[in-house]
Amino acid sequence: MRDQKELKVVGVSLPRVDGVQKVRGRAVYAPDFVLPRMLYAKVLWSDRPHAKIVRLDASKALQVPGVVVFVSAEDAPRNRYGVYLKDQLVFARGKVRHIGEPVAALAAESEQAALEALKLVEVVYEDLPVVFDPLEAMQDGAPIVHPDLESYSATYPKVAYGNVALYTRLSIGDTEKGFAEADHIFEDEFKTQAMYQGYVEPRACVAGFDQRDKLTVWTSNQQIAECHAELAAALDVPMTDVRVVGTALGGGFGGKLKTHLEPIAALLAKKTGRAVKIVLTREEDMIASRARPPYIIRLKTGVTNEGRITARETQLVSDCGGYSDHVVGTMGLAVTFAQGAYKIPNCEVKGYVVYTNNPNYSCMRGYGAHQIDFANESQMDMIASRMGWDPVEFRRENLIEDGDVLVSTQPIKEVTIKETMDVALERSKWVEKVKQEKVLGDKVRYGIGIGNTIINMGLLSSSAMIKFNGDGTATILTSVMDLGTGNHTALIQIAAEELGMLAEQVNIAEVDSDSSPYDLGQIASRTIFDAGNAVRLAAKDARKKLFETAAELLQVPEEDLESESGMIFSRTDRSKEIAIAGVNGYRIWVKGGPVVGGSGWLGRPGFEEEVGEGYPQAPSKTFVFGTHIAEVEVDIETGRVTVVKVTAVHDVGRAVNPLGVQGQIEGGVVQGVGYALMEELQVKDGVILNPDFLNYRMPTTLDIPEIDPVILEIPSEFGPFGAKGLGEPVMMGVVPAIANAIENAIGVRVTEVPITAERLLQAVKEKNQRK
Repeated sequence: MRDQKELKVVGVSLPRVDGVQKVRGRAVYAPDFVLPRMLYAKVLWSDRPHAKIVRLDASKALQVPGVVVFVSAEDAPRNRYGVYLKDQLVFARGKVRHIGEPVAALAAESEQAALEALKLVEVVYEDLPVVFDPLEAMQDGAPIVHPDLESYSATYPKVAYGNVALYTRLSIGDTEKGFAEADHIFEDEFKTQAMYQGYVEPRACVAGFDQRDKLTVWTSNQQIAECHAELAAALDVPMTDVRVVGTALGGGFGGKLKTHLEPIAALLAKKTGRAVKIVLTREEDMIASRARPPYIIRLKTGVTNEGRITARETQLVSDCGGYSDHVVGTMGLAVTFAQGAYKIPNCEVKGYVVYTNNPNYSCMRGYGAHQIDFANESQMDMIASRMGWDPVEFRRENLIEDGDVLVSTQPIKEVTIKETMDVALERSKWVEKVKQEKVLGDKVRYGIGIGNTIINMGLLSSSAMIKFNGDGTATILTSVMDLGTGNHTALIQIAAEELGMLAEQVNIAEVDSDSSPYDLGQIASRTIFDAGNAVRLAAKDARKKLFETAAELLQVPEEDLESESGMIFSRTDRSKEIAIAGVNGYRIWVKGGPVVGGSGWLGRPGFEEEVGEGYPQAPSKTFVFGTHIAEVEVDIETGRVTVVKVTAVHDVGRAVNPLGVQGQIEGGVVQGVGYALMEELQVKDGVILNPDFLNYRMPTTLDIPEIDPVILEIPSEFGPFGAKGLGEPVMMGVVPAIANAIENAIGVRVTEVPITAERLLQAVKEKNQRK
C-alpha cells in the first residue's frame, strides 16, 4: 500500500460527480423514465390483514376503455423467494397476510384508466383469525401466519417454528456465574417503533424490452445485482433472460432493497409485449413499504459496586409483519452487538423474528444495531443514575478493547471507542456543560447526554472492473448505486489514487446487470469498505499491466515507476515519462491488448460455521465506532423537546472525501433526531394510520439542531487506503444520547422511541404518582 502521506486524490474534498446533473434537473429517476407505447400500471393491494381469497374477478375492470392486461397469482410462477427466508411470492396466492400485500395488477393506456379499472376489480375475502402482537404470536394457539413455514428454504441454518421466522441464541462465558459475582442486577425493557425511510422519490420501475427484445427493468433500487437474481427467481427464468438497469436513485435508507415492484411490472410487460410503468403514490409507498421493524428489548445486567459489568442477558423480539424479508438480517446484527461497546465477559442473547398480520417490515439505516444501541446506551445511563455514578466514568470502566470477544465469539479489533469518546467530550465541553444550570426559565430545562456506537465493517461480496479508453481516461464498471451519498465520487477517488490519475480522468458507467460486475448492494455501510476495496484491487490490477508495458517502453525497471495526473514516470529520472493514453494505445495497436483490470472482494462470508443457534452472521473484517453528545431543552409543561446541539465524532478510518463524510454525519444526525422524537408509523389492527407526510412527521429545518461533525481518522488495516464505512453509525448514537439528555434535564426516563410529547408527559405523570 502506498504511504498514506503521499495521497493526492483520496482525502480531498471534491464536489459530487452527479451534483451538476441533479441540480439542473437532468438526472433521470425511475418515475421520469418513458418508453414508446408504454402502459401505466396500478397494483391492487390487500385491504385485509389476514383473509382467504375466495374470488378475484377482473371482468368489469377489463371493460374499461384503455385497459390492456390484468395479472394475479394465476399468471405468476409459484417460486418463493426472499433474501434470507424464501417465504414470498409475487402475488398473494390463496390468502393475504397483511394489509398492503399485492393481490393483482393491471395496466392501461393511461394512469387514469388504470385507476378507474382498479376500483372495479372485485375481491371476495373470508376473514381469518388475526394476530398483531408479536409476543402473543409466539404463544401456543395463536393464529399461524405461515402454515407451510417448515417447507420454506433459507440461506442460513434455519431455526423456525410456529410464527417464529427466526430464533437465534448466542452466549459467551457463564451468565449464572457472572450474575453471582454482581452486587446489583438491573432489568429493563425498551421498545422501538416502526420508522418509514422517508425518501423523496417513491418506489417506481419500468419493465420493457431492449433493442435485442430482452426483458429489461429500469429501477431505482439499492441492490441491482440482488434485484436481478430475485427477479429471475420470481419469474422462474435464467438470469440471462432478464436485465436490470439502475436509474438515478432518489434516496433509499434501506427501503429500496432487493425486489418489490419489479416482478409485477415484468409480468405485465411479458404478457403484453409492451413497456409497463409503475409509480407508487406516497400513500401506497407507505402502506406497502418495508419500514424499520419495531423491537421489544429486555436487558438484565449485573454490575459490581466498583462499576464493572459482570453479566448480561438480552432478549429481543422483532415484529416482521407478514413476511420475514430483511428483518432476519436485522436480528442477526442486533444479537451480535448485545454487549454494545462494552466488555461483558458473561453474556447470553436470544432473538426472535416473529410473523404477525401487521405490515411487512424490513430494514432501515442501522439495521438491528440501531435498536440494540438505543437499549444498551439507555441502560448504561439508567444504571449510572441508580447507583449515583458518573455515566461517562461508568462507560470508561467497561469500554471494550482490542482482543475482547463479542457474544458471537469473534475477537474484536481496531477498537477506537476511547478515542471517539475523548474527542467528543472535549469538543462538546462536557465537563463544563454537565454542571450547567438546568433551569432556563419557568418551564424550560437543559440537559446533556452521551451515546456510543459500534457496528461491523464488511459484508459479503463486491467486484469491479476498470477499462481504459483511447484517450487514457478510465471507466469503472460496478453494480454500486449512488443513493445520494456521494459514493460514486468516492469510488472514483479511490480508483484515481491507485492509478495515479486525476479524479476527472475517471468515471463510472451506468449500472446494468448485463455488464456491471456483482456487488451485494448499498446496504450495511459497506460501499466504501467493500466496493472500495474491489475498485482499488481492480485499479491495482490495471496499474500493474500499465507499468509492465511502460517499463518496456521507457527502458526502466517496473519497480522504479510511479504515476500521477495520468502520467507514468521514472522516480529516478523524471525525463523518462509517458502518458497512460500512450501506454494503452501501444497495448491496443502493438502488444498486449487493451488494459482491463478486475477483482473481487469478500468483506465477510455470509455464513462460515454455526455459532450458537440459527445465527445468520459471520466474522467481520473490522469495526467502526462513534460517539454522540446531545444537548436538549425540555418544556416541562408541553413535553416538547428541542435538540439544541449534537456533537458527532466518528472514526472513519480515512475520509476519502471529507466533504461527503461531513454531509453523511449531518444527515445521519437529522434522521436520528427524527427517530428519537417524532418519526413513527402508527399501526393499529394491522392498519397504518398515518400513511402521508402530513401525519408522518419528519424533521424540518426548524427541528435541525446545531451539528458539529467531527471526523476522526485512524486508518484501518483492511479498508481501501484505510477507509471505513459510515452510512449507519452516524444515525445510531443520536437516539440514546437524546434520551439520556432528556433524563439529565428533568429526571424522567422514557424507554420507548420516539419520545413524543405524549410519552414524555405520561412518564412524568407516572413518576409523580410513584412519589
